[in-house]
Amino acid sequence: MTELRSHACFAGLLLIGAAIFFFPIAALAKLVFKNETYSHITLIPLVSLFLLWVERKRIFAPAEARPAIGLALCAAGLALYGLAVLLREQLSSQAFRAQDVPNDYLTLCMAGAVAWVIGSFIAVYGLRAFAKARFALLFLVFTIPLPMFLLEGVVTALQLASAEAADIVFRLTGVAYHRTGLVFEFPNVAVEVAEQCSGIRSSLALFILSIITGHLFLRSFSRRLALALAIFPITVVKNAFRIVTVTLLANFVDMRFLTNHWIHSSGGIPFFAVAMIMFIPLVWVLRRTERGGGKSVESVKSIGSIELREGEGRRCDRN
Repeated sequence: MTELRSHACFAGLLLIGAAIFFFPIAALAKLVFKNETYSHITLIPLVSLFLLWVERKRIFAPAEARPAIGLALCAAGLALYGLAVLLREQLSSQAFRAQDVPNDYLTLCMAGAVAWVIGSFIAVYGLRAFAKARFALLFLVFTIPLPMFLLEGVVTALQLASAEAADIVFRLTGVAYHRTGLVFEFPNVAVEVAEQCSGIRSSLALFILSIITGHLFLRSFSRRLALALAIFPITVVKNAFRIVTVTLLANFVDMRFLTNHWIHSSGGIPFFAVAMIMFIPLVWVLRRTERGGGKSVESVKSIGSIELREGEGRRCDRN
């Protein structure tokens, strides 16, 4: 009954939070269906719930309510929401790809909502339970839209790096072309590496996948970090192959590959497979080296224990 009462209290706090943050959550839900950059957000709460459910026996066993700490964090979430409402006119009014609500306003609002969820959890279940559920709860951070300055910085970096990578691949093909910045001019077509070519959606998806994969399959922080950092070059290489493929098809086969062909408008899935071809072996290598290190440590321990037993045996014989 105590555990059931705790779950009911947590659910009640979540409902209160949903009512308080209703308007930004509704705006974000609308944005998810209009802006492909944030299409991943719908899956984030489901993943968090799944992880909590799988580890429920380990997480909720040491439940010790900490209402003071939890409610303080909820208050911080409300303060962020209030700050967003107060400064809405002063915040950047920029939007990203068919986004009606200012991006940075939603960023602050959703940061407050995530703080409310985490604070509610700590208030009901305590810090020990939070320590065990830390990954599942902090994973909700991915529901927060990236601030505009960070989003634009990532997109620009991906554009520039993808153009450089595409330039290398074009040179390897031996096709004659002229480059001016982000524009590649061929005999029959000119292509610009635009914002849509940055692969921001796939890079976010790959980054989130790397975080989950690292949590599930890798033990050391250094390897988890290496996997996450590898997403940028993987995305750049994937983008380069897509740019080169579409451009050469348009130049030598049919111009429609750049206008109304599916490979240009919705060809991200097959090229995402190119990224996975690089991603999966990297995970295998990182996991393999980690296992190897673990085996070597275990073998050293076992050798040491054997030597210790042999030494003890010799002392017994002498006695």
